[in-house]
Amino acid sequence: MGMVMINMRKGHMLIIKLVQFDICDPERHFAIVVPQRARFCSPLFNAVLSASARHFTTLPDYRQKEATVKLGLQEDLIISETAVLDYHNRSIAHLRLLANEPDAIMDGNLLAAAVVLRFYEELDAPFIDLPTGAATRGLQVFIEAQASLALTSTGLRHAAFWIGFRQEFHTAFSQQRSFRLSLDICESYLSWYTAPDYISVNRLLIIASHVLQYCYDDQDQTTLSRFEELVSIYNRWMEGRPLSFFPVYSDAPNKDRGDIFPRKWYLDNCHILAEQTVGLIDILLTAYDPTIARVGPGQRRTMESIDAKLKSTVLDICGIAISNRQEPTALLTASIAIAICGDRFSDRTEQQALMDVVMNTIRHNNYWPSTALGGQTAKGLELEVLNYLFKRAGRFTNAESG
Repeated sequence: MGMVMINMRKGHMLIIKLVQFDICDPERHFAIVVPQRARFCSPLFNAVLSASARHFTTLPDYRQKEATVKLGLQEDLIISETAVLDYHNRSIAHLRLLANEPDAIMDGNLLAAAVVLRFYEELDAPFIDLPTGAATRGLQVFIEAQASLALTSTGLRHAAFWIGFRQEFHTAFSQQRSFRLSLDICESYLSWYTAPDYISVNRLLIIASHVLQYCYDDQDQTTLSRFEELVSIYNRWMEGRPLSFFPVYSDAPNKDRGDIFPRKWYLDNCHILAEQTVGLIDILLTAYDPTIARVGPGQRRTMESIDAKLKSTVLDICGIAISNRQEPTALLTASIAIAICGDRFSDRTEQQALMDVVMNTIRHNNYWPSTALGGQTAKGLELEVLNYLFKRAGRFTNAESG
């Protein structure tokens, strides 16, 4: 299942799905290279251990048991919170110590460590802005220092750069904030020559990040010309994408059968990422369109049209995740879209279908803001999620109302 075992001190063994980092990396550097590099790089070693431990401890008991049996580990394996924090703090301390050293800041292994640590912090609070997030700050330092070299090279550094870039986009989208990495460093990468599909996906992520910046950077928000420029760039990417990005099978939801989500099957995980990113871009461009009528007799119809578009996009993103369960991060992206637009849904059938997606994400990935929902029974957790998704009000809810 793409799981990598890491040998620990004191005879313990931990697991982490490093393969899920390699969505747009055909050479699978995080699944293959990172475990080898971790043997000789202490910050990377401790980062992998901390993320592995956090991942393992968030699994429900039955999945912990399945993992230990499958890998031949002791069935009563217990990873304490102290052990989790210990490895995390060791890696953070080492990165901080090296962050001011010119040679160290250009070390690709340390960039990979920052990316893995950010995964750890996202497991704890994916939808909550953590201004003190050590991995977030560390990622910025290393990614900006190594960007030029990463974009013109291959190998682990290149792979880690794009994973960090993707992490920042999804986190910023879920937290409804501006992009914290400099987009200037990627301008040369955003070109239109024919390239492998994974490069096309990276270009789409750059476009998506520019759209995000437009929506949440107050200096840009009211510029109609900038909005039109972004729409033009986005449309050019959409029109130029090769046939491989289109689903090999698609089917509209059959309402008579009670279907809510469309079905779309894709050949490669990078195409799943691309199509869901297209959906997230559509959400932003729809909600922050400066040409929307703010007043007048047509305003209500405009708002209804926007709501319909947002709901349709969320259902599409969820349908992609459900149809392609081989890509676990697709469920996470679907849950982010639901968390942002869930308050648009009032139909109980649709709410329950979206609830099932989120509960699936919690059960299979254990990826949800623990501080927002806390430890709940199954029924109590469902009620908390229902309230969180469909009854909350936020900045995004009122975005198009000015």
